[in-house]
Amino acid sequence: METKDLEIKKLKKEIAISSIKQYGFILLFIAEIIFIGALFIDFFDIKNPFASAAHTRKIALLHLDQPITGKYVEHLIASIDKIKKEKSYKALLVDVSSPGGSPVASQEFAEYLKDLNKTMPVTMYVDDMAASGAYYIASAIKPIYANKNAIVGSIGVILPHYNLSELAQKLGVKEDTITAGKFKQPFSLLKEMSPENRSYIEKQLLKPAYRNFLTDVAHNRGVDIKKMQRFAEGKVYIASMPEIRGILVDKITNLYKLKAQLKKEYRDADFEEVGKRERPRDLFRVFFEKSLGALFTEQRGLY
Repeated sequence: METKDLEIKKLKKEIAISSIKQYGFILLFIAEIIFIGALFIDFFDIKNPFASAAHTRKIALLHLDQPITGKYVEHLIASIDKIKKEKSYKALLVDVSSPGGSPVASQEFAEYLKDLNKTMPVTMYVDDMAASGAYYIASAIKPIYANKNAIVGSIGVILPHYNLSELAQKLGVKEDTITAGKFKQPFSLLKEMSPENRSYIEKQLLKPAYRNFLTDVAHNRGVDIKKMQRFAEGKVYIASMPEIRGILVDKITNLYKLKAQLKKEYRDADFEEVGKRERPRDLFRVFFEKSLGALFTEQRGLY
């Protein structure tokens, strides 16, 4: 009888150990799946599907902090188009800190934001600078909030041109371009621009682009074009200057205060950054894109 009891106890013990091993294996398997899944999500920069359930209200935060180019605007629009499909995003806050750029790209993004504002509320804040094309974009949304030390304005058009003819002569370089048409090549780096060509460029490119810029900004801001012209002509201002209140800037505040205001307005919504774009880190690329790149790829009437 005792032998039988011992065998039963031994059998129960073996069953218990086997069960523990099975449960342990299952738990280990689940832990491995969670670990691998976390690595996969982190590596491919996938948003956590469980995190969004806890916070269903979001405010998209877009830092417009680079020179305005066609590629940059395409990237920003694509980023915003993605979040438009998600019901969790209730508004967009645009934080501007840019010196401007392409007139075409600036106008494209300004119109895009105006259309977006009809379905998703857009708030505009000037952090460090909204000059030239960046101000064109900022003017699309009212009111314009700004840091009191921010630079705004520079409503004007510029066409960079460098005369390297003397250097070319010293190096023995002579331009020999063949053209058909009197104004096919109105200017060149290797020769001085003639008064006739200068007048042609001003009439055909700069003045029409400036007129479009001025007209659109005046319309966006609800200001008479003659009145706006007094604040244009390429002039820049510090946002706190009283003479531009209601003309170029509406309200002076700080970003953290504005974010707190929006967070309260949208019932404790979380801010989530969108449109982030890595800047080139190579020193030569930075120099080329910000100087030589601007000269050769954005020569047509930079804002």
